Amino acid sequence: MAIRHRLQVSAMALMALGLSACGGGGSSSSNTPPPPPPVADTISPSVAFSPTTLTVDGGSSGTSNLTSSDNVGVSSGPTTTCTNGGVFSGGTFTAPNVASSTVSQCTATVSDAAGNSSTATLTVTINPESTAPTIAFTPASLSIVAGSSGLSNLTASDNTGVTSGPTTTCTNGGVFSGGTFTAPLVTTTTVSECTATASDAAGNSSTASLSVTIAPDTSAPTLSFTPTALTVVGGSTGTSTLSVSDNSGAILSPTFSCTNGGSFSGTTFTAPAVTAETNVVCTATAVDASGNSGTAELTATVTQAPESVTVSGSITFDHVPFDTSDSSLDFDNITQDPAPGVTVEALNSAGTVIDTTVTDGNGDYSFLMEPNTEMRIRVKAEMVQTSGAQWNVRVVDNTSSGALYTFQGSLANVGLVDSVRDLNAASGWGGSSYTSDRVAGPFAILAPIYESLIRIAAIDSDVVFPFIDFNWSENNRPGMNSNLSFLQNIANGDIGTSSYVSSSDGDRRVLILGDANNDTDEYDEHVVIHEWGHYFEDQLSRSDSIGGPHGLGDRLDPRVALSEGFGNAVSGMMTDDPFYRDSFGFAQGQGFFINVENNNNQNEGWYNEGSTQSILYDIFDSVDDGGDTISAGLGPIYEAFTDAAYTGSNLFTTIFLFVDVYNANNAVDASAVNALNAEQSINGTGEAGIGETNNGIVSTSLPIYNNATVNGGAIEICTNDVNGDFNKLGNRTYVVFNVTSAGAHTLRMNRTSGVSSTDPDFFTHRDGVLLAIAESGANNTETDVVNLNIGQHIVDAFDFNNGDACYDFSITR
Repeated sequence: MAIRHRLQVSAMALMALGLSACGGGGSSSSNTPPPPPPVADTISPSVAFSPTTLTVDGGSSGTSNLTSSDNVGVSSGPTTTCTNGGVFSGGTFTAPNVASSTVSQCTATVSDAAGNSSTATLTVTINPESTAPTIAFTPASLSIVAGSSGLSNLTASDNTGVTSGPTTTCTNGGVFSGGTFTAPLVTTTTVSECTATASDAAGNSSTASLSVTIAPDTSAPTLSFTPTALTVVGGSTGTSTLSVSDNSGAILSPTFSCTNGGSFSGTTFTAPAVTAETNVVCTATAVDASGNSGTAELTATVTQAPESVTVSGSITFDHVPFDTSDSSLDFDNITQDPAPGVTVEALNSAGTVIDTTVTDGNGDYSFLMEPNTEMRIRVKAEMVQTSGAQWNVRVVDNTSSGALYTFQGSLANVGLVDSVRDLNAASGWGGSSYTSDRVAGPFAILAPIYESLIRIAAIDSDVVFPFIDFNWSENNRPGMNSNLSFLQNIANGDIGTSSYVSSSDGDRRVLILGDANNDTDEYDEHVVIHEWGHYFEDQLSRSDSIGGPHGLGDRLDPRVALSEGFGNAVSGMMTDDPFYRDSFGFAQGQGFFINVENNNNQNEGWYNEGSTQSILYDIFDSVDDGGDTISAGLGPIYEAFTDAAYTGSNLFTTIFLFVDVYNANNAVDASAVNALNAEQSINGTGEAGIGETNNGIVSTSLPIYNNATVNGGAIEICTNDVNGDFNKLGNRTYVVFNVTSAGAHTLRMNRTSGVSSTDPDFFTHRDGVLLAIAESGANNTETDVVNLNIGQHIVDAFDFNNGDACYDFSITR
């Protein structure tokens, strides 16, 4: 405890020392006097009105300047209150409306921070307001016809504001409202006086007068028909417009009456049914409010109803052209092109076909129908002609059980007069993609086929084209589903590519791609005609092509080279356009082209489709280029391909056979055609190409036909795949032999060299007809016993495995 106490004392001592030191000047600080105490604020603010008195009228205002000040500062106010309804704000006194002289006392109060306050007073004498409103009509007088109206501008104003009116009353049945005076009906001249009254808040009021002289209305309404005369079939209608006006300006409702059973309503004249030409007069009558009446007449010549009426029109389809810069489809420049040669049907309300016709080359059609028949137009995607040159072509949906494509118009009555019904098959394009049914597709396919048929018919008026279906669907896509049969693939849309298909059981059809954003061919005219060209070869001419993949630079089996070259060339012939174009890709925005007139072909020769197409097109066209000095047109080419010497030849269909037949029929062109061959490195002659030296890098490809003799021992034949498989040059060897004694013949093919395991096969033909197939699958050997008649035969020999090998081939009897 003692220690704690000493610490406390020391702390106090220290504090004392600190206090004595804070003066800083020693003992002299004790002589400074203390400051004086503060002085209290007792001075009130000053406040004043200037002037302090006013005299104003009730409802008006006066001005007085209110000021305030203080020696320290005004902290509150001035605030002002007035008696007897007066209001003072912002230096302005606003008087109330008063009925007698009244004084309003306004008091303003201000205060300062010390609580001192002052007041000032404004005394306002308020006299009753005595100025009446100003009111006037402009003009102050009118002269109008009974039942009509006139205009006068009514204005009212007041120094304090109009609070009532203006209200208006008129004598003698007149009415004034919104600046318009409406006159009553009168039979003698009458004056209507209108008085308008307006008042202000003080009760002051004024009046103004409008004097209206009203004359009786003696003018009749004016009526007129436009036109004033009609010619109408009995039972049908015509149109005429009736105009009605009256000096009163009133809207009048006319009445109508017609002679001989006619009627008129609105703007429509309805003719009666007549058995002879009849005149009908319709009279329109309008009566105004004064009882004045006006009329107009419409004269109608009514003719007897016809026994039939014509319904005609044009059938068109949206055609999407190519953008020639890149061979894509140009959807920005769609045109509506005629749908020529297609079937058009007239259907009644039950859907029954009551008439059928065919569009002409311009897509036009026409029907004769009974009057007042309910009918619609249906268009079929088919072209059928049964007399003269004949054909039957349809476009069907292979993914919908082969349904025929159609489209139709709406059901409507044909009436009693001729009418036009145009129908267009829309593309379905929505701007960046297909957004609705692609109705135009089938008709786009038919149009170039029609042109091809017509061109052939112009050469051969008796030509008969066998029935053919074009199978097109939006689901038709490239690729093939190997899990399905070929027919199942077609029904599923997996068609592989656009192609012509023909089978031994007589099934033949053209398949056309339609898969949007992948590959569509309905607008690719050259592709469509190319496939039709294969149909033409198969049905009107002859084709020994074995099909398969091919390209312009390929060295092909010569049968394939001619067929594919013909397909490309004929597409140019039928369109007069050598540029074969094919679109594909997203939004059909890509494409490629082939100029079939091009004479500079890669790997040119008798086995090249580019060479064959350029020869065929150069014979056709009228443009000479390179070695082309011939302009024969389509006729001689058609005649050569359909000549019995071509279709019935013992040899295969190659460029040699075509040129041989063509030159035989057109000797004057032979040298020019031979020059085209030479330009394509083709130098063999005759239907067998004897003397050909261009072997297409396959030494065993020459001679083109190998000769064998019955019982004459084996000859050597060889196959190889240096140019590719299946349908390429070197894959197959042709053997020609003559049968001199009809009966059973044994044909053998045995491997002698090359790959160790082969599967030799061979097909035996005569006059373009396949007689026998030898494809047992035996290793390195094949034998077939065939009954053969006297004459020349051809064997198409090959290795199913496409191996490089040589064989002994023999025929024994």
